[in-house]
Amino acid sequence: MTQSKALDVLKLGHNIFLTGSAGSGKTFVLNQYIDYLRSHEVDVGVTASTGIAATHMNGVTIHSWSGLGIRDSLSDVDIDSLEEKQYLWKRFNNAKVLIIDEVSMLHHFRLDLVERVCRAFKRNNLPFGGLQVILCGDFFQLPPVQRRGEEPAHFVYRSEAWKNMNLKICYLHEQFRQKDNAFLSVLNSIRENRVTGETLDHLSSRHNKEIKKVARPTKLYTHNIDVDSVNQKELEKLPGEIRSFAMAKKGNPRIVEILQKSCLAPQDLQLKKGAQVMFVKNNYEMGYVNGTLGTVIAFEEGMPLVETLNGKQIMANPIEWDIEEEGRTLAEIKQVPLRLAWAITVHKSQGMSLDAVEIDLSKSFERGMGYVALSRVRSLEGLKLLGWNDMALEINPEVLEFDGLLQDESEKAQRELELLGSSEKINLQKHFIDRIAPKGKAKKEEKVPTHYVTKRFIEERKSLKTISKERELKSETIIDHIEKLKKEGEDLDIEYLRESAFTSSRFQKIADAFSLSFEQVGDYRLAPVKNSLGSGFTYEEIRLARLFIEPSK
Repeated sequence: MTQSKALDVLKLGHNIFLTGSAGSGKTFVLNQYIDYLRSHEVDVGVTASTGIAATHMNGVTIHSWSGLGIRDSLSDVDIDSLEEKQYLWKRFNNAKVLIIDEVSMLHHFRLDLVERVCRAFKRNNLPFGGLQVILCGDFFQLPPVQRRGEEPAHFVYRSEAWKNMNLKICYLHEQFRQKDNAFLSVLNSIRENRVTGETLDHLSSRHNKEIKKVARPTKLYTHNIDVDSVNQKELEKLPGEIRSFAMAKKGNPRIVEILQKSCLAPQDLQLKKGAQVMFVKNNYEMGYVNGTLGTVIAFEEGMPLVETLNGKQIMANPIEWDIEEEGRTLAEIKQVPLRLAWAITVHKSQGMSLDAVEIDLSKSFERGMGYVALSRVRSLEGLKLLGWNDMALEINPEVLEFDGLLQDESEKAQRELELLGSSEKINLQKHFIDRIAPKGKAKKEEKVPTHYVTKRFIEERKSLKTISKERELKSETIIDHIEKLKKEGEDLDIEYLRESAFTSSRFQKIADAFSLSFEQVGDYRLAPVKNSLGSGFTYEEIRLARLFIEPSK
């Protein structure tokens, strides 16, 4: 499928898995769709499985966006705790589309957890609460990292969420990174698990072979310790003084910290004239992309002047990385978009296009690692291969089999798209964007906020059950409305709800539990009270009781 056809399928509103080989332009298509949605003022959650991948789209990790954090399981208590966070309510209420990039590195059980959180906040049992979800990635790339104590890690296609999403598959087949046919045949033979003598001959032809046009290519290692050692030693070898560039930051400290950890530009960038560097952000207007290599040839007006491999000179002025929500910048960091590039890890190279690479795959410890490393470089002439072990050229056989199914499903999706007439396709796309885009201001002003509709029912002294039935809403949603009305200072007479819902002794038990909890934790969270009261009390009645216990603010 071409990029343009994939974009057409995304615009129809289906849940999508966007995939394709390394260099096929998956992130480019995502950014096009994000721009399209934002041009219609649609709120979109832009996320990825890792911080580095998220910065390619100015997004955040899916763990942060969903509120999941480092959890690897979710109890009812955990869900309740998340539901007490007002910023999450606002995020989920506004979001209409969720994008998750690099899903190959997301554990199957974590996708299920994210899906559960979405349903909880969206207050329905549709997959992901009815959000359009775009998953993006390539299962031939590096799999989820399994930490000690975690349940076995599988790719996300093993998740329950995947099975229930009714995904359309968009498999990109164009190649924008490699134009070298011999090298493409090497990458495809590894990807298709049919490494031949010809494949090995091509690789052997680059064994310890120097790369023309560049004295020192970027070195890719499988382990961090090798990378750090190489970069520091090479910088120390250069004559002259070190120039330091400190990262500027502003906004929410917690989100700033996430940005800093995710950004490939270091917080304290140390350079010298002659340093080998790599640009770590895309800036097409200035003539560089994430992975462009060069050498610092001077410092002009305090900023590094970089000469790229093709002889172009670029002033590396500071640039911003930010996280936005609803058009508002929550956090921003600003740094010279460079890092020392004598060496980087294979994991951190994922998503990059590099001009010249020296790769040591002799310590490869994961299937797919060799494919990821080799597919970073644009041509055989840009590759110096120090060595490899048997693992380096292996591909997960399960992934290979599943990939065949994905290609079949992609062809089916393309046929379905082509069967739509041009006008029908445009009408369907318009219908979807009209459905999820915010309505005009005039219509917004005419519409009574939903919690004020609930207020009218309360003024008529209708029971919680009656309001839920007549409004066709869950009772917890009605309680949401009452909480919001109280926070807005509305004078509500809801005593009748307590009298109809509780006996005096049952209400007193809940009140005592809240009192004890307040003494211990200093607030009126539900989770500690539920833990104290046990299974004989429901979250709903505890939450209802809290309306009469927590002081108005």
